[in-house]
Amino acid sequence: MKSVVNILIYQAIWFFSVLGGDLGALAGGALIIIHLYFSRKRVFDLWMMASMLTAGLVIDGTLHQIGFYSFAVSGFPIPFWLAVVWLGLAITPGHSLAWMQHKPVLCAVFGFLGGPAAYWGGVRLGAAQFNWPLPLSLLVIAVLWAFLWPLMMALSTVFEKYLEKRARRRNRHTIIVH
Repeated sequence: MKSVVNILIYQAIWFFSVLGGDLGALAGGALIIIHLYFSRKRVFDLWMMASMLTAGLVIDGTLHQIGFYSFAVSGFPIPFWLAVVWLGLAITPGHSLAWMQHKPVLCAVFGFLGGPAAYWGGVRLGAAQFNWPLPLSLLVIAVLWAFLWPLMMALSTVFEKYLEKRARRRNRHTIIVH
């Protein structure tokens, strides 16, 4: 049930941000804060958010600067609403999409299909516009996400292992001290 709630929160963040622009992204941001409040993996989520926001700023910022696409709402290097979408996506690897960890081929397929679907959906809803021909645009996004999503899921595995190790050390130290 928690996984369903998590993916629904992400979808709401996506729709608020894509349909409402920067103002809608404020509602998406509120959902992220609510998620973090209730999350048992708050530190993990924050690390993923920092990592994915960085990726989004670099990838979408670069694509925007080279004229790959343009946005209905401006922002540098990307609009605020798109940054919130990246932050929202970052709350899924440790929760609703955690089952993908350790499955890099599945992650690549998911990225290859899901990346273009999300971007094309944003374009169709008027949040952005591809400046390259549609088939080429979708292919570029597909290839990027076929590499990016497995990388992000591998990173989530590294973060989880590190945090588990840190928690075990802290618990061992607490037991020794008492």
